[in-house]
This record gives sequence, structure tokens and C-alpha cells, in this order.
Amino acid sequence: MGRKSRGIEPRQTIGIYCEGESECQYFNMLRQKYNAKNVRSQKLDIKSLNKSGKNLIIAANQHKKANKQSKAYVVFDRDIDNINKSIDEIRECQRLAERYNITILFSSINFEIWILMHYEPVMRSYTRRELYRKLSGEKYFDTDYEKFKGDSYRPYLFDKVTKAKANAEKLYKVNPKMEKDDPYTNIHRYLGEIFKVSVF
Repeated sequence: MGRKSRGIEPRQTIGIYCEGESECQYFNMLRQKYNAKNVRSQKLDIKSLNKSGKNLIIAANQHKKANKQSKAYVVFDRDIDNINKSIDEIRECQRLAERYNITILFSSINFEIWILMHYEPVMRSYTRRELYRKLSGEKYFDTDYEKFKGDSYRPYLFDKVTKAKANAEKLYKVNPKMEKDDPYTNIHRYLGEIFKVSVF
């Protein structure tokens, strides 16, 4: 039986539930990054549920209860080009997440807005196709990004989180509304809370 250190609280378990493999890979990279630096981070349970919106929140709540997690986050995106169609659905997701005490990490038009911020500021809207094309470029991933999705981000983004956070903060000042702003992300607002770090 393992010894308990006096005065040190056991680390709480946090669940990060993602709609896709890319998001899951990204948060696995962050888990490695902050544990490797001996930062006191929380033990994470990251699962890709291949669901989105309301279904993801409902499934995350079930997993949170079953795994006795103290906190859960869901990571999903708008992923449709007609924003007006998704506004009501996102508001419904916000209400549901609040009821279950789950935090939504959201990007519009998709998660790749956040990925692009590791390289440069993002202040204009992109389609999913435009983002994939841009990230495939020489200055970025230098490979077909659509085929890359789901692979490890570590070789590309490990040392760029500080830059992404600063770029996201600039965007958030002008686009703070999850349900209707595009581009939008709020991922940067929760990294410190999740990983218990202040230096990224």
C-alpha cells in the first residue's frame, strides 16, 4: 500500500472529453508538457467520444459520475459554416453544461482556429477547408493537415502554447460570445485551471 505524504492533498481527477481525435491528441500533449516540467498538474482522464454538442455533454456527465471525477470539460466546435443554424443549439449546450457543472471549451469554426493561433493571431473567419489548407503550408505543418489530424502535435506545438494563449486573448477581447462570434475560442481561459500552471 502506498504511503500518504502528510499535508499533501491527493490529486483530483479531471475528465477532458473531446468530440474528436485531434482534440484528444492536443490535450495529451499538454498533459505531457506540464507533467514533464514537474508542475503540480491534475491527473487527467482524456477520452475521445466522437460525439458533439449536447450528446457530448450528456456522455461526459455520465463518465464524470462513473469515474468519480471532480471536474469535467468538453471540447467541441461549431463545425458548420452557417452560424445562425447553431446559435440556439449552443445556448442549449451552455444551459445543459451549467446544470451538470461541466465547462465547455469551444472553437469556431473549428478546433483548428486554436491550432492556428500557435503560429499567428487570428482575427478573421475561416472555413474548415481554408484552415486545413493553411495549416498544410510550409510555415505550419508542411504536410496534408487533413491526413495528419489525429497524430501527435508534440513536434509542432509543444513550445508554442504561450503564443497561442496570447493570440487567443487578443481575439477574445473583440469576440467573447461563444454562441455567435466567429472566429472564437475560449480554450486559453481554462488551461491554467486544468493544469494548475501560470507559465505556459
